[in-house]
Amino acid sequence: MPFAGRRYWSERAKLTLKAVLAAVVAWVIAKYGIGQSQPYFAPLAALLGVYPTVVRSVRESLAYGSGFVIGAALAIPVGLLVGPNIAGIAAVLVLAMMASGWRRLGEQSSQVPFTALFVLLLGGHEVVSYTLPRLADVATGLVVGLGMNAVVFPPLYLRRGEYAVRELREALADALGTLAEEVVEPAEWRSLWEERESRLANVQEQARYAVDQGAASLRANPRAKLLGYRVRWRDVPGQWAAPQLMTTLDHATAYTRSIAATLRRLGDADDELVPGSKFRRLYAEALRTLGDLVWELPEMPDDAVLAEADDKLRELERPYLGSRTDAPGLWDPQKELLRLSRLLLDDLRARRP
Repeated sequence: MPFAGRRYWSERAKLTLKAVLAAVVAWVIAKYGIGQSQPYFAPLAALLGVYPTVVRSVRESLAYGSGFVIGAALAIPVGLLVGPNIAGIAAVLVLAMMASGWRRLGEQSSQVPFTALFVLLLGGHEVVSYTLPRLADVATGLVVGLGMNAVVFPPLYLRRGEYAVRELREALADALGTLAEEVVEPAEWRSLWEERESRLANVQEQARYAVDQGAASLRANPRAKLLGYRVRWRDVPGQWAAPQLMTTLDHATAYTRSIAATLRRLGDADDELVPGSKFRRLYAEALRTLGDLVWELPEMPDDAVLAEADDKLRELERPYLGSRTDAPGLWDPQKELLRLSRLLLDDLRARRP
């Protein structure tokens, strides 16, 4: 089985174990500790505390509890005044459906009409005596679920984010290499770049999701505090710096796509705007050097490679340093390519402390 598959099923097994333990413990506490006769809401609420990240477990548990309380609060007056009949059902659903539009309830918004209807139909005219034990069940389940998720295998998704960022780095370096190889013949590289660009977009999206999930798994996670982890925006030994590297790669990817778009325009440009062979050759070398810098990440860029890239760009920029090089209203593809490449280089250089 591939490593990613093993990791997935390992995480799934841990999540399943926590869910089973949370549900069973919540039932035992509610039934034998508190003395509830049928505490069926306790294990149901406990499951909401066992999400893949601690912070999401807290958010969903609070939303569920809020939805339950709102639904019960709406059902109580309807049950006392109208009762569990057609008019009562219609009235409680109108109120509950309107209340469920509160955006902070998120995915738990459906809990409001469900609870309101459930409490009305089962509680009837004795809705208060029915509701109070159910609230105790829900509270017990949420506390047990959150506690179980925080104590038993509190999840950290750091390695997944690191792998995804590494794949993005490789895809970006490969894309820069493709541009360098094909820049001398702009009209012939479009199909190859479209393939690279599509892969780059997919990998970037997956990497951003993985890094965001990893950052979320650090929040309110006792295991993260025990191991000394926290999100940092600089590379600090012992700290998780994938978000900072992801930001660098996001910027570099945007510049690379802009470079590709400028080269794409050259295919439809007038002959006098197409750079000469010398510029294309030197610019291809500069792109290869930029690709080398990207490939070194997450290590700090090497001084020698940085200096080499800077020298190559300066050589290409020299003809544009005079005061009369700007022609108003005229698009200059060479200056645009150099501007974007300089921004890319400066962003990579900024990773140095």
